[in-house]
Amino acid sequence: MTPINFKFQWLNDNGQPKGFLSKKGVLDDSLLKLDDTDIPVVVILEAEVRNNYLILSVLGEDEQPMSFAIQTSSAQQLKDELGRLRSAAWAEAHREDLEQKGLGHTFHQANCPECSSVVNLTGKQSTPQISCGFCDTLSTVNPPNHPEVEVAVGSDRGYRLCDECGMYSKPRRFTIFYFYFLLVVYGWRSSQTWRCPGCMRGEAWKMLAGNSIFVLGVPVALVQLFRSYGGTDVGGPFPGLDNANLKARKGDLEGAIAAYREILKHRPVSAGVKYNIGLALLEQNRTNDAAKIFESALNDCANYRPAAMALAHCYNNLGETDKLKALEQVWGADEQDDAESPQSPETEGADIVES
Repeated sequence: MTPINFKFQWLNDNGQPKGFLSKKGVLDDSLLKLDDTDIPVVVILEAEVRNNYLILSVLGEDEQPMSFAIQTSSAQQLKDELGRLRSAAWAEAHREDLEQKGLGHTFHQANCPECSSVVNLTGKQSTPQISCGFCDTLSTVNPPNHPEVEVAVGSDRGYRLCDECGMYSKPRRFTIFYFYFLLVVYGWRSSQTWRCPGCMRGEAWKMLAGNSIFVLGVPVALVQLFRSYGGTDVGGPFPGLDNANLKARKGDLEGAIAAYREILKHRPVSAGVKYNIGLALLEQNRTNDAAKIFESALNDCANYRPAAMALAHCYNNLGETDKLKALEQVWGADEQDDAESPQSPETEGADIVES
């Protein structure tokens, strides 16, 4: 690859730049150089982007993870390239390890259509979708034959779990802004937040009410309110998803499932939507039904970790020890301690989705 040269600033614990001068950074095939700090690509555990912030989790010399952040206009480009480089290196290391054990023939990988990272699918069954942990995207790569509807091939760009509510949606950046005027004192408070449109609606109405007293903040509030109601309903592949998620979070299970079912009529292959249904069922303590839904989600995408983690939780609560052990064998027993196990056995999916 051609090395990527960029300017950056270190951030302190409060997310503010340290100093005024930018420093030089370079990313090549094997090394991320930040000023006089060299970080091998293979020890970078996680990379996340918020606005122009790049947040990195790195394995330190004591083999303990440490996190830090930088501010750079190249944040998204660096995250994408780090994903490709790290995924390729980790996949190759896994392949070599399997070959040393005489199991090289079991190695299986795919490339993410969205970011081109290598997705390690070793031990996972072949399913219509794959999940990329480097760009947090679900992609349909092997669509099944559905006589009622044509299953779209490609990635669900921008859809992932919301940091605020934890549901599959399309989080985006919103502005929270308040203007105040008290006699001779005036000012404003502004911040950025990443959340799904459904999560933003309540905050947007609150912001509109708070700014209506002094007027000047009303235009910002109206823009955020419009964006929160536009959401996934405008030109997106999952119309009605925000409303369905809100109904689920408010305990309106019947209304939520009806809305989700309508989405699945047009997008029958969707591990993310089915994951949301499972979460809604868990909120109603319908653990057995939730487990069936998470199994169905994993039949859409065998390596979708959120559904696997939730399914492990269900199996544990239901006392399904044999099924839980089967999940451990696929995802690794060492991950079970953190509830990050599983993969589901074959299932036809829950009636609640199909009926």
